[in-house]
Amino acid sequence: MSALAWTDVAAALPDDDTLVLLATDDREVWPGYRDGDIWRSTDAMPVSERVTHWMHLPPAPIAGAAA
Repeated sequence: MSALAWTDVAAALPDDDTLVLLATDDREVWPGYRDGDIWRSTDAMPVSERVTHWMHLPPAPIAGAAA
């Protein structure tokens, strides 16, 4: 399994409408996506905090696979 890594928004951005994990200045983490220049939470509301980093979601578990 590959390690999950945060990406600084100054270095790269995810494709628009791609669900990712967001990290903000206040160290909160939740799922969201980019809509042009706007970060949005999963309910489509704009994220009010400054997003500093993002990470692709991990893959779903494989049924029957050992943890």
